[in-house]
Amino acid sequence: MTVAPSKHGGSEISTEEQETALQNRVHSGVQLEDISEMTTRYYEVLVNTMHIAADLEVVTLPTYSPSIRSAPTLEDKIAIASACQDELGHAQVMYRMLEEFGYDTHHFLFERDPQKWRTNQILEYPHEDYVESVVSMCYGDRAGYITTTDLEQHCSFGPYVRSMRKVNFEEIFHVQHGERWVNFFWNHSDETRRRVQECVDFYFPLGVLWFGVPDHIKSRTDQLVYRIRGASNDQMRQKWLSQVVPFSEKVGIKVPAHFDADSGSYVLDYEPPIYLDPETRKWDYSRTIPWEEQFRLWKQGSRHKVPSISRVQAELYGDELW
Repeated sequence: MTVAPSKHGGSEISTEEQETALQNRVHSGVQLEDISEMTTRYYEVLVNTMHIAADLEVVTLPTYSPSIRSAPTLEDKIAIASACQDELGHAQVMYRMLEEFGYDTHHFLFERDPQKWRTNQILEYPHEDYVESVVSMCYGDRAGYITTTDLEQHCSFGPYVRSMRKVNFEEIFHVQHGERWVNFFWNHSDETRRRVQECVDFYFPLGVLWFGVPDHIKSRTDQLVYRIRGASNDQMRQKWLSQVVPFSEKVGIKVPAHFDADSGSYVLDYEPPIYLDPETRKWDYSRTIPWEEQFRLWKQGSRHKVPSISRVQAELYGDELW
């Protein structure tokens, strides 16, 4: 029925009939277990999904590591270090699967041009203190958890589904840790309350953008066609909003979104994407930028991207921490 791709991305062409048959199969609930069951296009979409996931897990190390040094107590340092260890373990899961697809993961991790890594804005800014880390866990890790939960619940590649069980078990602890300490710092002092609000102001629009472009302008839907994912960008973004907005309102944190009773959904109080000053980390809600400009910014990455990944590849973080 299908054409087995080569180990390095698929050199044979699958017919239209084979593509249709595979799509019908996975949408009936069948999970694939082996490369031989895949068409070339399915193979490419799946590998690209796993590759991006691995990149995103690895870049948590340079993002979180500054707050290990600045965390106020030993327990706080251990919490951040443990989160980094979890994320690198998740990356290892992705890399091990990619190796089974014939990819050289040592090259991916240590020899690839840092500019070619696929990252996300929310993971490109090193945390300045422990408060920023817990806000990032509460809002950013929750966005990641919604994505990985969708993969576990809906992905049509069985090994990927099973790998997500451990990932999601650990990710929910990160989210809960973030919630607990955001609540604590909000009520601890005027200074820590101000810092929490400042961090949420920065991370909330980044969380919105985590899920990508709105469905009506998304041009490629292969992940849904092949049931790699089950929910669209807007559906996952709505799920995120339905969790972070009530949490924020309960704590007292101000966020630029609210529940709209007429539509029965959560809506933003601004039109994304908006301009971010990368130096001050301030958003200009009055300055909407074209999606083409946002695509360019995503591809380019922040000024932290290349130096941070280069330090990971040179294994410099351990020397500084110890």
